[in-house]
Amino acid sequence: MAKIICPYCGKEQGADHDDGHNYEEDELHQMECCKCEKYFTFYTYVSFSYDAYKADCLNGGEHKFQPTHTYPKVCTRMRCPDCGEERNPTIDEWHTILTDAEIIEAKKEYPDWVRGL
Repeated sequence: MAKIICPYCGKEQGADHDDGHNYEEDELHQMECCKCEKYFTFYTYVSFSYDAYKADCLNGGEHKFQPTHTYPKVCTRMRCPDCGEERNPTIDEWHTILTDAEIIEAKKEYPDWVRGL
């Protein structure tokens, strides 16, 4: 939560965002200080920050596909955590994702999804 400093007494306090209030930009908001009980106004400013990560697979490297955590397991996809690319699991990957019992059950319930197992 962003902190607001009362312009009268300097008390740090949080903006009330109940019911989505005080988020609108370019709108003058009013607030009562929780210490000195004087009213003051403020504007809301939204800023963005970014975190950058290496994605060697986008630069000629190999994807690091990992199974997604889905339910039911037969809906599992393989996703590269570096770039977000997804694909269906290979037959070998299915055998590491599902137990033999789960494969038997999946063939009954979802024959089109686990074709080839």
